[in-house]
Amino acid sequence: MKKLLFVLLIFPFVSNAQNFEFGLNGGINFHSLPYNNTYRVQDKPILGYAASVRGALILPKVQIGVEVAMVSLVETNFLMPVYTTKVYNYIANPLITTSLFINRTHNFAGGYVYYGLAAGPGIARVGINSWDYKGPNATVSGYHTDYTTITAYVTGGIQGGAVFNVHNHFSVSGEVAVRYTNFNYKDAKTAPSNEMYHYQMLFVPITIGIRYRI
Repeated sequence: MKKLLFVLLIFPFVSNAQNFEFGLNGGINFHSLPYNNTYRVQDKPILGYAASVRGALILPKVQIGVEVAMVSLVETNFLMPVYTTKVYNYIANPLITTSLFINRTHNFAGGYVYYGLAAGPGIARVGINSWDYKGPNATVSGYHTDYTTITAYVTGGIQGGAVFNVHNHFSVSGEVAVRYTNFNYKDAKTAPSNEMYHYQMLFVPITIGIRYRI
């Protein structure tokens, strides 16, 4: 009975679908500084990368699909004791998310434009920096980065773009998205023991890509 109900519910959508579309995107990523972060002094976000793969069911005026996306969230500062050495703070390198999305589409001759919402869970590969010391006076000589993987509570936001038909099943696309992410992580060497790094931030991946429709 449950299977029958599922078929009856999903069949009207699938039967009206024009086709399925798969895409591969790549580009750049801008991001804000983290809100409520433990360390903010002199932090400056740097330009990162963005990439994604997706698949969508194409209905007459709507897309419904799944996207796996990857971005880098990195900032720099000069917090070495002499304030002359640039330190890279790997907030998430990378942040990988799996999102459900829904887009409203508007067709035009040769393609379509779209806008919509996306949300889903993610994982972040977070870098934890530690000072390196040398000499009898334990002078700071540099730093090294250890990585840990953290589950992001939620990542989501809005997106919009355009798709231009090229030949038969192939097309090219451009997209701009605004995403929010939120996660904590604990540096085991930090005192007191309840001191958390809390990352809440916005990021803006701008990508171009190719689409294949069947």
